[in-house]
Amino acid sequence: MSENTPVLAVSGLCAGYRSTVISDITFSLRPGEILCVAGESGCGKSTLLKALMGVDDAVHITAGEIRLLGQSLSALPVRERQRFCCARMGMIFQNPGASFDPIRPYGAQFRETLKSHGKYRKARFAADAAAAFAKLGLTDSARILASRPYELSGGMNQRAAMALALLLEQRILLSDEPTSALDAAVRLQAARELKKLSREDGIAQIVVTHDLALARFLSDSIAVLHGGRFVEYGDTETVLHAPGHPYTKELLQAVPRLECSEGACPCAYWR
Repeated sequence: MSENTPVLAVSGLCAGYRSTVISDITFSLRPGEILCVAGESGCGKSTLLKALMGVDDAVHITAGEIRLLGQSLSALPVRERQRFCCARMGMIFQNPGASFDPIRPYGAQFRETLKSHGKYRKARFAADAAAAFAKLGLTDSARILASRPYELSGGMNQRAAMALALLLEQRILLSDEPTSALDAAVRLQAARELKKLSREDGIAQIVVTHDLALARFLSDSIAVLHGGRFVEYGDTETVLHAPGHPYTKELLQAVPRLECSEGACPCAYWR
């Protein structure tokens, strides 16, 4: 697949629970691209992620099409679709601990997940895990794998989720407010690691956030979700510096400043 061929293409997506929450959602995602979906709480951001993953039976897709790596998901039975998506898309939750059983060692959970996807290689597991953690700046893989999630920090739980995505060779990573539950001291580090996954490993990402300063730092493109619809969608610089919708302008007014360069620290104005 070429770098210009979308790994994910969504057209006219409508989804919700008992009633429609998101409507007419259309976008595409290329390898290594980071799309930030911005908007206030309750606008449908998390529902969008659940609809894409297909793992929450309470979320119903009522219209539109999702194509993942060229495969139309609507053509697949529900369980087959779930298996297909989970093998190719990973998820980082707003609560970092939600990705794992808090009382079981990471190593056991990694092995179980890899086996369920047919990607467990016993002879290579320790070395592969060490290489995945090393990409995230961690050199004590054996200690982490022997630890239980409740024993480590929220930031470490997020890194574990990233490492598992690397081991699974997932092509897309979905993140729901990935920095909001972290201490200020580790937010920038987490954002840099997310960005590195795309730039160095070609993982495409959708990052849901209410924070436009984070979106400015991370993303190649931004979609602004309001009232269950994309009211703005385009490359990051255009959306942030030449917004066309009143709601986007309102969001921007809540951010003190967005003039940061690649090397500047955005944490000064992260809330």
